[in-house]
Amino acid sequence: MSEETVNKCCECEEIVDTEGDFGWSTVKEEYLCMGCYESDQTHASTVHIVDDGAVLKYHIGDHIRMDEYGDDMYRTNITINREYVHTGGWRGYYNTTIEGWAQVMDGWTTGGWGDPIAERKQTFNEWAESLLTGELEPPVPVAIVLDPTSNVLSMGISVLTPEPNRLKEWINGDFDALYGALS
Repeated sequence: MSEETVNKCCECEEIVDTEGDFGWSTVKEEYLCMGCYESDQTHASTVHIVDDGAVLKYHIGDHIRMDEYGDDMYRTNITINREYVHTGGWRGYYNTTIEGWAQVMDGWTTGGWGDPIAERKQTFNEWAESLLTGELEPPVPVAIVLDPTSNVLSMGISVLTPEPNRLKEWINGDFDALYGALS
């Protein structure tokens, strides 16, 4: 007599119906129930990599690693990691890194709400937008990482590159203003 295998969600441990709708954790290589899979997609970080005139977009969750088309990242030669940093109570933020790349800027930004803080953030927002639209082409690969925070009106930001000195030289005198806008 064979024993039937019961598949459980690697996040919440609910039983997963593998004949119906289910998700897959590409990080743990285990099943996810649809609720945990959809939650991971909803709360994923976004990584934009600008390199040689192309912009690649990835969604990085606790369980998913996919490109903007929903394909797994197994075809890429980069490794992206993400961890949650608790700052107390229900508050915290995600920190997303790329192996072999250095962080050159970090902080947070928000939308253009018209207040002095939001206006200061626009210095960075406009620079990032010009990279993502191809208006500016950096001499080295650059990643702009958007991480969710516990504050729904702000987004954690980090700028990563495998060649930090070349990127800082290229940014030149605007580096302090860009970094200051994220503080």
